[in-house]
Amino acid sequence: MTLLRTAHGAWNAEEVGELVDGFAKHITQYGIVLLDPLGRITGWSEGSYRITGFSAEEVLGRGFSILFADEDVRAELHRHELNAAAMLGAVEDERWHARKDGSAFWASGMTFSRRQHGRHLGFAKLFRDATHLRLRTQWLENEVQRLERQHHDQTVFIGTIAHELRNPLQPIGLATRLLALSVDPKQIEQAAKVIRRQVAFVERLVEDLVDMTRVSEGRLNLRYEDVLLQPLVEEAIEACRPSAVAASVELLSVLPPVMVRVQVDSGRIHQVVTNLLNNAIKFTPRGGRASVLVNVDGTHFLIKVLDTGCGIGPELQPRIFDMFTQADGADSGRGHGLGIGLALVKEIVSLHGGTVEVRSEGRGRGSEFIARLPILRQAPRTLN
Repeated sequence: MTLLRTAHGAWNAEEVGELVDGFAKHITQYGIVLLDPLGRITGWSEGSYRITGFSAEEVLGRGFSILFADEDVRAELHRHELNAAAMLGAVEDERWHARKDGSAFWASGMTFSRRQHGRHLGFAKLFRDATHLRLRTQWLENEVQRLERQHHDQTVFIGTIAHELRNPLQPIGLATRLLALSVDPKQIEQAAKVIRRQVAFVERLVEDLVDMTRVSEGRLNLRYEDVLLQPLVEEAIEACRPSAVAASVELLSVLPPVMVRVQVDSGRIHQVVTNLLNNAIKFTPRGGRASVLVNVDGTHFLIKVLDTGCGIGPELQPRIFDMFTQADGADSGRGHGLGIGLALVKEIVSLHGGTVEVRSEGRGRGSEFIARLPILRQAPRTLN
């Protein structure tokens, strides 16, 4: 069957040859490779040189495998490609190929068998560098996964908010009924304590939500001041002590013996310590331990919060500081939280010019959170 025709009939061999030569010379965004029946390179176009970096002199007579990555050569994928073309006549192929400089490019093209009068002459491969399309596709796939995960996390987050807001209603309702019915001063004071405690819980919840909005809009600002580090950390530890006592979790702390003066937003650093410590308490079983260690490292100070809790699996560690991320394993009586506490920690530390990281050997092996912050206020970053 003749596929190339003109108004005057089929093209002759000379005309086809001229057409192919023209393609090979002028369409340099495509590579054309001719192979003998054994897969040795017998023809090499200008486009092949531009894409791979190999000149014709470097590849003529060499095996087709020169274009394949080492692992693909070991898997003999170059042979599979030619065998498929020999059996089917032509095959489309997309895979990573190797350039002369060792870099990889995503080759998209076709390999077909060359025959004349029933005799197998070899193969021809037409390909182009589609790396930009491959990377774009990978980016889009990653974006889809990220958005799906974000949608899931936000759905869980909304459900968690509803649950957390509903939790205080029952004790507040019981306390208000007790206030209406009782004349006993002790019962009235007890009911008032319950209401104050639950209102404080709701206030913290609302403040977290406000901070979350500020973070998402880039409006979380710092108010720097010169403060002593040890009293600041001790105050945060004491704020968490009632939760630790209620959870039967031992609290330990090791602070520098010599006072350290730092330039920070004291309210936000208090929030960093309490968020990390409350997180440790939440995920530590009764009888466990949560520790706060502070030390100075040159121009920075480190706040480490360690626990003997449920640990963090390797699959969760890379996104543990992402908004809405929630880990499994919290004591069912202590709730799971909103999944924004650690995200706020990362944002606050980053605004101070510091870094935060997590370490855990896995589930059941405890966790260690490390915040590293500069002792002196960092100059605002500017874009040139």
